Amino acid sequence: MTVTVLSKRIRDALAAAPDGMTASELAIALSVPNSQISRSLALMPDVYIDRWIKTRTKYAGVHCLAFVPEDCPYPGRQT
Repeated sequence: MTVTVLSKRIRDALAAAPDGMTASELAIALSVPNSQISRSLALMPDVYIDRWIKTRTKYAGVHCLAFVPEDCPYPGRQT
C-alpha cells in the first residue's frame, strides 16, 4: 500500500473519530502494521498529537485531524 493511500485511510479514520486515535488503534482499525501507521503519521502535516495516554508500559500519543480551512491565507513575507 502506498503512503498516499494509507494517509487517506488514516485521515478518514481520524475524521470518523473526533476524540482521536492512537497509532495502535489505527493499526487495528485499518489492519495495517503499526510501523507503517507511525511512519505515515510522521509525514502527515494535518495530523497532530492532542494528548498522551498511559498504557501498560509507556505513553501513547492520541492523534487528531487538524481542520485547515480551504481559504486559509498563506503567510506572507515579514518586513
